[in-house]
Amino acid sequence: MANWHALPPEEALKLLNSKPEGLSDGEAATRLERFGPNDLARISGPGPVRILLRQFENYMVLVLLAAAAISWLSGERSNAVVVLGIILFIAILGFVQEYRAERAMEALRKMVAPEARVFRSGRLITVPARNLVPGDVIYIEAGDVVPADARILDAAALETVESSLTGESNPVRKSPEPVEENAPLAERSSMLFMGTMVTYGNGRAVVTSTGSSTELGRISGMIQETPAEPPLKIRLQQLSKGLAVLVFIAALGVFSVQVYRGYPVLDTLLIAAALAVAGIPEALPFVVTLALAYGTQSMARRNAIVRRLPAVETLGSTTVICTDKTGTLTRGEMSVREVWCGRRVEVTGSGYVPEGVFKIDGSEVDPVSVDALKETIITGALCNNSEIVFEDGWRIAGDPTEGALIVLARKAGLDVRERCREVTEYPFASDTRRMTTVHECDSGLRVSMKGAVEVVLERCAYTMDSSGLKPLTDVDRRRILEIADEMAGRALRVLAAAFKQIESGDLGRDVLERDMIFTGLFGMMDPPREEVFGAIDVCKKAGIRPVMITGDHKRTAEAIARELHMLNGEVLDGSELDSMSDQELSDRIERISVFSRATAEHKMRIIKALKEHGHIVAMTGDGVNDAPALRSADIGIAMGRAGTDVSKEASDVVLADDNFATIVAAVEEGRRIYENIRKASSYMLAVTFAEVAVILIAVLFGLPAPLLALQILWINVVAEDFPAIGLAVEPARSGLMNERPRNPKEPILSRDVLRYTLGTSAAMLIGTLGLFLINIDDGLGYARTVAFASLGICAIYNAYSSRSFHHSLLQMNPLGNRKLLAGIVASLASVLMVIYIPVFQMAFETLPLTLDSWLQVWLVSTIVIVIAEVLKRSMMWHHAAR
Repeated sequence: MANWHALPPEEALKLLNSKPEGLSDGEAATRLERFGPNDLARISGPGPVRILLRQFENYMVLVLLAAAAISWLSGERSNAVVVLGIILFIAILGFVQEYRAERAMEALRKMVAPEARVFRSGRLITVPARNLVPGDVIYIEAGDVVPADARILDAAALETVESSLTGESNPVRKSPEPVEENAPLAERSSMLFMGTMVTYGNGRAVVTSTGSSTELGRISGMIQETPAEPPLKIRLQQLSKGLAVLVFIAALGVFSVQVYRGYPVLDTLLIAAALAVAGIPEALPFVVTLALAYGTQSMARRNAIVRRLPAVETLGSTTVICTDKTGTLTRGEMSVREVWCGRRVEVTGSGYVPEGVFKIDGSEVDPVSVDALKETIITGALCNNSEIVFEDGWRIAGDPTEGALIVLARKAGLDVRERCREVTEYPFASDTRRMTTVHECDSGLRVSMKGAVEVVLERCAYTMDSSGLKPLTDVDRRRILEIADEMAGRALRVLAAAFKQIESGDLGRDVLERDMIFTGLFGMMDPPREEVFGAIDVCKKAGIRPVMITGDHKRTAEAIARELHMLNGEVLDGSELDSMSDQELSDRIERISVFSRATAEHKMRIIKALKEHGHIVAMTGDGVNDAPALRSADIGIAMGRAGTDVSKEASDVVLADDNFATIVAAVEEGRRIYENIRKASSYMLAVTFAEVAVILIAVLFGLPAPLLALQILWINVVAEDFPAIGLAVEPARSGLMNERPRNPKEPILSRDVLRYTLGTSAAMLIGTLGLFLINIDDGLGYARTVAFASLGICAIYNAYSSRSFHHSLLQMNPLGNRKLLAGIVASLASVLMVIYIPVFQMAFETLPLTLDSWLQVWLVSTIVIVIAEVLKRSMMWHHAAR
């Protein structure tokens, strides 16, 4: 592919075998057949049937299917129906989440213009944009969506907004002049790109690429890549696989032993089914989903809208946040931070709110009393085409840079535009780099000029200082250029201002722009959000590394990063990144804290390098160029206000306020949710392990099964479920964001948590099996009822203890989680229902218990609390030792 941006227009036409008057109809038809339509490729994903079948590839589901089949064949139809109902719920839930996820490509396709104006055989006609071919000469003007990538042939004050593609926050001036061959995408001013918007002027351009060959097309291809697998899903699959293997081995072992002993095969199958049911915590997927769903509601209240449930937990494990600058770390609103007019004048206030004061050397001044400052502000207000309006807050209608000058005039109380009538305007152009206007004011005709510092200085003969008007000397010029360079070094966008009064006469540009009076320099910046400073401090305490990735200039990015105290490493420009191999980037990635002039490909490489170092990466973005990175990151975060539909569809989370501080709040919520999932998982698996061990030990020692399959199902699906729901919504503990992120490879049941789980499970085993053996002489049905009650009460004790792995039962606020207390009451009620309501007694084969038996149950079950307290102290001691 030719570097079209670096070629002169006539050479680009020659290489494309085209002419200024365009292609002939016949040649266009031939090329359309050769290159294909100007559409983005559509790659079909899995159909609904395949998505549904994929839900049954989970190990947990497969074991439950086997248990349901065995129960059905053994005549336990009610047991089988309950298990199948659970499987159906899990499958439907997964199907709905997957089926609704993939709409990014459709949003991307909508960005392509439906029609285009094109020169064919010298005639300007309108054709469907999909019929454009390389070599077509198109005409574009303000309001158009660029229909294909094209090399500009001629332009009149042409500007486009490319922020969605390049990340550059300001409108881009376009011209036919070639640019350097290695210029980054954001600086290719001689090119137009598909999907961007023309905001000013008009021009002609020759199409260089269509469809998938355009910059937008390349990005669409990257979006098709498989998104990152959520860490929680991976860990749940690992847990399911481990449980499935455990259950299979236990069931096979019991089946083999019982058959060897001569027991009937049918009876043995029933025991195996009971083991399979006992070994799977059926309610775990539901409780995990509930915890995530509750987290999404909590995040929504904090302006983070979660589109995919696993993202809630993934946020909590984040180790690196790759964030855009404009609108996320900054306000996304250009503001004049200072004015230099012989003296440095600080301007307070930020954004478009017209409130602020002017300070010189820290002391407030009236801008009207300082002549040079006053004239500088008036010039910026008159040499301007933007407006400030109030509609649900202050906003700018027009160019943000010019809008900042209008806000500055409002702060100074200089609403001169209402008293002056524009007579003539010479707009800014990329070749002249200045704008000049003539206004009829009370004092006569006033010429105002603003633009690049060196350009404005060339047209000035005088300057103003505290003593009045004086000739502009070479020494003055060098000093002004040095000050402008120093301001630019602090990431300020610098514009110069000049004016003069004239009598009526020749209003030609050459005459008007002579012997101007230089008044001052504007220093503008998109200021950092105030709340971001605190959010970055929280990130550092939490062991999360913020990395800025922006399309803006290196100097601007570096200055903002330094101001926000996040410049803890190197600053790398896009051109430098292009010259590095993937291995070189991987070797340096841990030392780089800012990437500037970053393209879509750069962002993908950065994320890949961070992942290679074991990081869980959260990526923010708002443009089309961010969409591939949003999908490939562990967690994609789109901007709700400034974000494109493409970025939102490719993301996991959408920020309603486009604020970096909201990301940090969402990370805290994610940590809380993961910790609660871990508590609920430990609680439920402790019961699961106890059930398996009770049946396995009893059968291996030649005893009847202490629990029936349907009794186990009731514990797993009903009695156990209510407290688990309470644990899933446990409030966050203090100090959660003062800890480093957990190891991303750490399983849900870490070594300490697994030790706690097995310990409490052993306590349940001892209590349940012991009470079964003590009461066996009163009949098998009665002993099983005691065992059922014991397991239910043990689970209740364990649920309350599992509220915290870090605090003793005595240290916790007893009313700190009312939902858990309600769940415990519901769990106890469900156990009593099975034991005392006749209908349930028949179905579950239970008998009413005596007061003595209940005393045994309550006393023996306290073993769980004792063991839990001992294990917590051990966990806290190990944690402190580390």
